[in-house]
Amino acid sequence: MDNKKLWLKISGSINYYLQYYSKRLSNEELWIDYIEYALPEEDGVHTYLDKQTLQRVVVDDEIIEKAKSAFKERLEKKRAKEELIVKEEKVLAKVIDFSKYRK
Repeated sequence: MDNKKLWLKISGSINYYLQYYSKRLSNEELWIDYIEYALPEEDGVHTYLDKQTLQRVVVDDEIIEKAKSAFKERLEKKRAKEELIVKEEKVLAKVIDFSKYRK
């Protein structure tokens, strides 16, 4: 498998992983969890399991660094978006005074 196709698969797995990540973990803890999940280390070399052929593909250090930077960028964007949503939800409507409608 060439590097371009391998990068597309790893990039897709990053997106899939970030759909359901734990919000309690730090960025570094999430990266470690992802790398153990998607690119486990065997004999000192990271490998990727190709789901079509069910064979392990060796991942070089260049792609690992590229994946790490892409992972952190996407995670920061996702967390920023979530913070924006939380801030928008905290906006309260004006309080209506029902005391003037009592008899």
